[in-house]
This record gives sequence, structure tokens and C-alpha cells, in this order.
Amino acid sequence: MAKITRSLSIATFVFVIWGVAGAGLLYAQTEEYKEYTVQKGDTLWDISSKEVIDPFLWPKVWKENPDVKNPDLIYPGQKIRIPLSLLQKQVPPPPVEKAMPSAAVRPPVREAKREEPVVKVPLVRKEYLVDRDTYISAGYITDIIDSKGEVLGAPSEQTLLGQGDYAYVRTAQPAKAGEKFYIIRSFGKVKHPETGKMMGYLIDVRGIAEVVGKESGETKVRITNSFSDVLVGDLLTDFFEMDPPFLTGNPRTPDIAGFIVATKQRHVLNGQLDLVYLDRGRKDGLEIGDIFAMTARAKYEVPNGYLQVISMRESTSTAVVRKASKEVSSGDKTRMFSPPQ
Repeated sequence: MAKITRSLSIATFVFVIWGVAGAGLLYAQTEEYKEYTVQKGDTLWDISSKEVIDPFLWPKVWKENPDVKNPDLIYPGQKIRIPLSLLQKQVPPPPVEKAMPSAAVRPPVREAKREEPVVKVPLVRKEYLVDRDTYISAGYITDIIDSKGEVLGAPSEQTLLGQGDYAYVRTAQPAKAGEKFYIIRSFGKVKHPETGKMMGYLIDVRGIAEVVGKESGETKVRITNSFSDVLVGDLLTDFFEMDPPFLTGNPRTPDIAGFIVATKQRHVLNGQLDLVYLDRGRKDGLEIGDIFAMTARAKYEVPNGYLQVISMRESTSTAVVRKASKEVSSGDKTRMFSPPQ
């Protein structure tokens, strides 16, 4: 009897251990996040640049880590969850092999009717100049800040907001449920680095807000998209659909010289894939997709890669840095691009 009891106990123990291991395996298979350990000097931008498809998606990483109150304050050893859907390297599923019918059940071979061969026209896949989020959030230089309202606060009393958060806003005109606004922030006046001329105000697009109704006597919105952090005091402007332009097979390289007058978020130093603002626009003959060479601002005019125009206004334009061997800064020159031989 004791032997039977001992055997049942061992069997029960093995069953429990197998169940726990199986549950762990099932959890591993359904895990939707990668855990990243913060290194010294890391920011969410740095982590996104290394791990995520597009570093401009860092607000989505921040949103998945509610314990991170300030995206600029993360510490070595801290664990950051990164959704697998945002990872740069995703392993494609193995191909499914179709089982061939056995010889015993193979259908009889019939003589096929002679038909004219079908000519298949290959599909041409179009690619965008930049992804949609980068295009919308790229920003612009404008003479007048066209504000339609302001972010007043949030039900949570947070001052730093992101995608999915709710906020209270005040609009110049009554807003209806479903109405959308771009959330913008001005980084101040831009002066030409060479002439000192006032170019306008540098506007950064921080996100998109949609009106959900009224609450506490104020208009309540939900932040449906955030490209950067949204702060109390940020402004609202009219929403309109924005789709990035397509790449062309043979972009123009016009002989139009100019200057970089500002950089994204007015960083002093920028590098490859950053955004810059030019002192040339529609009136100067620029077109979206135009490519220009860059010359670093220094004692000698040293070639420093090239950029491509992605959006344009009358006298200014926004461009993405396609290649740079050193930092890009306000005051760098732009000139006609000569493709390498």
C-alpha cells in the first residue's frame, strides 16, 4: 500500500512539473514583447533607433511602459518592454509545404487543351519618400502661427501626454465630437544663418487629437497619434489628411544653391535621416523629391552627403538627410548634387 501511495505521489509530482513547464512554454510562444535592459546613457530614442523599425515610433514604446513617467529619465538596469510588432528584425513564418497526393489516389492525367499563353504583367510596388508618421511630424517654417486652440490639461492631471491619453482643450470655435486637430508646438523664430533675415516660426507637429465630447465644462479630446511628447500649453491647428509622396525612379538634381536654416527640434548637431529646413521653396523652382548635395559649415567647404526634399512651402522647404559623413547643422550649404560615377 505504501508503494502504491509513493508511486501516485511521484506521478502527481511529475504531472504538476510537466504542467508548469508546459504553461511556461505556452507563455513563451504567446509573449508579445521583447524585454530590453537599459544601458548607461540610453534614451527611448536611442533604444528605438537600435531595436525598432523607425526611431520616430519611440512614443509607442513609451506607451507600453507606464512606469516610465518621463521618457528622458530612464536608468541603467531598468527593464523596457518593446512590442514585437515594432522590432526591426522579424522572423518570417516557415513556408507551409503542401502534401502531394499519393500515387494510389492521384487523379488520371487528362490531355490539356491548347491555349494561348497568358502574359503576366509584373506589379510595380511604389515606395514612399518617407513613412507617414515621419512625413506628418516633419514640421515646417511658417510666417504666422495658425492656432485654433490650446491643450489646457488632462483628467489624469498629467502634464506630459502621449498616444491614447485624454486631454482638455479650448478651441477658437465650438468643436463637435469626431472633429480632429493637429497638435503643434512652436520652437520660436528662425533667422537666416548667413543674412540674419527672419525666415518665420519653426513648427513641430506633435500628434493628432480627436474630440470625444464635453467634460468638466471643457472640450475633451483623445490623442489618437503622438509623434513626440505632448505638453499642456501645446497648440491646435486644422486637421487635413496627409499622405507622403512616392519615390520617383529618376529624381531631379536642380542647380539651385541655398542654406540649411534650421534642423529638427533645433538640435545643434544632426546626422543621417534627420530632418532639416531649407531657405528655398516653390518660388525658387524646387519640387518634392529634389536631391541636393550638402557642404559642411567649416573653414573649408567639405562635401557632406546629400538630402531630399519631402515637403514645400512658398519660400522654404523640409528635407530628409539621406546620407551624411559628419554632423549636419544650421548654416550648412546646399548645392547641385552630382551622382557618383
